[in-house]
Amino acid sequence: MRSEFDLLKERVSLLEKELRHKQLTISSIHEIGKALSSELKIDRLLPLIMDEVTRLINAERSTFYVVDHERGEIWSKIAQKAEINEIRLPIGKGIAGHVAKTGEVVNIKDAYSDPRFDPSTDKKTGYRTRSVLCMPIFEPVRSQKTKPKILAVIQALNKIDGAFTREDEELMASLASQIAISLVNSQLYDSLEKKVKELNLLYDIEQDASYTEKEEILYRRLIKKLVQTFQTQAGLIAFFDKSSNRFGPFFSFNIPADQIKKLNPAHNIGIEGYVLDKNKIYITNAAPDDPLYQQNPPDSLKFKIRQILCAPLKVNGHPAGIIQLFNKTNPNEIFRKEDERILSSVSRQLSRMIEARRLREEKIKAERLAAIGNMLSTIVHDLRTPMNNIYGFVDLLSEEDDPEMRKEFSGIIIQQIQMLNNMAHDILDFAKGKTNILPVKTPVNKLLDTFKKTFENEIKRKGFELEIVNNAPCMLYIDPDKILRVFMNIMKNALEAMEKGGTFSIVAREVGDEVEFQLKDTGKGIPENIRSRLFESFVTSGKKEGTGLGLAIVKNLIDQHKGRIEVESTPGKGTTFKIYFKKR
Repeated sequence: MRSEFDLLKERVSLLEKELRHKQLTISSIHEIGKALSSELKIDRLLPLIMDEVTRLINAERSTFYVVDHERGEIWSKIAQKAEINEIRLPIGKGIAGHVAKTGEVVNIKDAYSDPRFDPSTDKKTGYRTRSVLCMPIFEPVRSQKTKPKILAVIQALNKIDGAFTREDEELMASLASQIAISLVNSQLYDSLEKKVKELNLLYDIEQDASYTEKEEILYRRLIKKLVQTFQTQAGLIAFFDKSSNRFGPFFSFNIPADQIKKLNPAHNIGIEGYVLDKNKIYITNAAPDDPLYQQNPPDSLKFKIRQILCAPLKVNGHPAGIIQLFNKTNPNEIFRKEDERILSSVSRQLSRMIEARRLREEKIKAERLAAIGNMLSTIVHDLRTPMNNIYGFVDLLSEEDDPEMRKEFSGIIIQQIQMLNNMAHDILDFAKGKTNILPVKTPVNKLLDTFKKTFENEIKRKGFELEIVNNAPCMLYIDPDKILRVFMNIMKNALEAMEKGGTFSIVAREVGDEVEFQLKDTGKGIPENIRSRLFESFVTSGKKEGTGLGLAIVKNLIDQHKGRIEVESTPGKGTTFKIYFKKR
């Protein structure tokens, strides 16, 4: 019969053993807790956790399964000491699949005697499973009304010293609650990383759109960026022409040009037709079995298509095209709701970008047409002066009997016809930014006499006075026809600015090594709001027939002569243009 001392000694030994176990448990939980609090990347966190679980539970190995509800699978993140790195099972298959489906804790002594056990993994690895402890990991409860979601499953195999106990279950449950918090934090971290990646993608698209003028380069860059971001095998942007009901042009990445040329997606059937018609994103992760895919498979694409993510492009409420991504590069991955959400944001941004570009192109075309209209208006407006002169001198010619006067009138008519031709060339050269002057040595008095003979009759006929004073008996190296055009443009502005009876004057004088021409009117002056922009194209003070090109051409012609022009204007008193050329 055992003595009380022996019983007490045995009891102390059991308590010491239990104390060591508790110390080991507390130490392991402490180590796991430190890992949970210091690591957000689940890939780096789980190996440590599973090592500690295996040691704490005193099992041969442990496996951690992530529950993929979207795919309907569980897959092993860590398989310790196993010959395969990844195990994938449908939810509901095997003991781990059963736990993922039901949320039950399973503790069995003999795996092969349990009908839920799937021995296929043992057959692949050569491992012999005996005892199993399998437990779900639930997301932390947010509300009593909401059923918690199963995030993962922990499975320990083959208790080294017998079967798994109730104490092991409680210990694993304690670890599972800590791991659940870590998983949620890791998911939030992953979600934040994806959001940052999405924002970076949208920012990059916006930047490319802002700094890339050529559409072909822009769209090829965009589809390459999408393929890399979504980690797919290939991608395609296909525009849709509603007038012809055909797709094109195409911009692709990782698809050979000869395959693109033969591509002929339909607008009313298949995945492309569905996306265009419904204006909805379409995902298939089993393309060959998909009924929409089977309606119009892209046979010209020579690679095997497993998965497709297709998003619509819509501009001004009308179908504008599609974005298609083909096959995740990781064969075990699929297109997910997260991919759909991000591509939806991209397609909306790209649609807005296309719409903005088209509106800008339409605006540019409209502005070009308006510029052409203004230019034509300027030509017609400017042609009136020499045409009126031609008409007047032809009339005088018909009534003149003096041969010398007829000869002079004929010369003026020929000069005016030449001016018509030169004016047309001046405007076209101005529009093209060309320089086209033919400078010759010209006396100042001859330049002013020609202007007076040509325009004095018209000025007086319109009810104004012309005064010309020459105090510069010298030569200039100029294109006289172009300078007459300068004087004529300023004169026309002056006549439009004055009341009947006003005076337009030209005074020439020598100032150092330059000749200064003062062209002055007695009009109402130049409005302050346009004075600083007076020589810009299409700037006008609202004159009835003004086009805003006259003074821009004046400035251009003076610049070509390496001269300069200044303007002084007093409201209600008139305007003076001062033009300077070097003497010769």
